[in-house]
Amino acid sequence: MARPKSDDRRAALLNAATKVFAERGLAAPTALISSEAKVSEGSFFTYFKTKDELINALYRDIRLQVADAVMPGFPRRAGIRERLEHIWSRYVMWGVENPLTRQALRLVSMSHVITPETRAEGAVIFAEVDRIELDAREQKRLQLPQHMAAHALKALAEMTMDLISQRPQEADQLRALGFQMLWGALSSKP
Repeated sequence: MARPKSDDRRAALLNAATKVFAERGLAAPTALISSEAKVSEGSFFTYFKTKDELINALYRDIRLQVADAVMPGFPRRAGIRERLEHIWSRYVMWGVENPLTRQALRLVSMSHVITPETRAEGAVIFAEVDRIELDAREQKRLQLPQHMAAHALKALAEMTMDLISQRPQEADQLRALGFQMLWGALSSKP
């Protein structure tokens, strides 16, 4: 009879994959991930049939971590600027506090092995972000084309996270300035 799967062992593999991918890239071997998790390589394949399956699971897991960091206290009834600033501030601080996870997310997000189903699951998690964009478009407050708004947010957030990591004593000021740049780029009205 096969031994039941352990949530702790699965979590250890995901944590190890986060660290290994962030440090070595997605080409890192599963043996290295297993070793980092302190499990046999055979155990790895008990939890994930393929490396692609692990990458999809890691993408889901990190997106949930981001949602857990960003969504508490989300001001659903506030204006567009306040809702966007809430997400911005929480996302930037999550990235600063979790540099390895941030790097791993950057890598797995670009991976061609992430399935459309996995990407769709990730999109559901951030429905409130989509709602902000829809509200902004309805109110004619968004000046960038749809495909550029999310990329602008991501690029400016990455820049702000990098700067805060270099100058942690200026975190509040840099986060506020980064948001001011984002709002200026996105909004057609102050």
